[in-house]
Amino acid sequence: MNSDSAERASKKRTLRERFRAETAREILAAAEQVFIEEGLLATSMSMIAERARVAVGTLYNRFKDRDALLDALLEERRAELLERLDVVIAELEGQDLRTRLYGFVHTMLLQCEEHRPFLRLVLASEHAHASSKEKMSRALRERLDDVLKPGPANRDLRKDPDHSFSGLLLALLRGTLERERYGLPVMEPAAAAVLIVDFFMRGAGR
Repeated sequence: MNSDSAERASKKRTLRERFRAETAREILAAAEQVFIEEGLLATSMSMIAERARVAVGTLYNRFKDRDALLDALLEERRAELLERLDVVIAELEGQDLRTRLYGFVHTMLLQCEEHRPFLRLVLASEHAHASSKEKMSRALRERLDDVLKPGPANRDLRKDPDHSFSGLLLALLRGTLERERYGLPVMEPAAAAVLIVDFFMRGAGR
């Protein structure tokens, strides 16, 4: 195969891969909407296939079953959130702790706002795989631990020998995301981020 043929073949593979990736995103977006409308347990593969405008067989070629599709959707949303958080953490490196925490919390709340109905459904459901929730919690905690690690930039923090601060902050975030369950109105992300960071700093500060 000459260089021109190899280049054309490479471009075809790239286009094919991009098409497959785009199709997968469309399927996951359709699945998210059906899960929201029907609930995690009532949703069927045929419902998702109809919404995504693909054959049921095509769906099963990509995903073993509904649970595998749900896991893929959770993984997609997790990857999107972590990518945005990593960008913000890198951009705010060297800033004071309050600024970095606000950037982290606000970014997370904005991402969750984009997918609020689905995330609310997952948080409230025992059906959603514990492993997916655990992976998300661990990834978020690792990043928060890095933001909160002892050092000159964080000298305003009390010592945290039990490594509790990141877990407490994540609990504040979760409570804010679940306000509707307690009959409270949803807060705008920027205002919620200010409240969470201020509450945390008052409790964790010296």
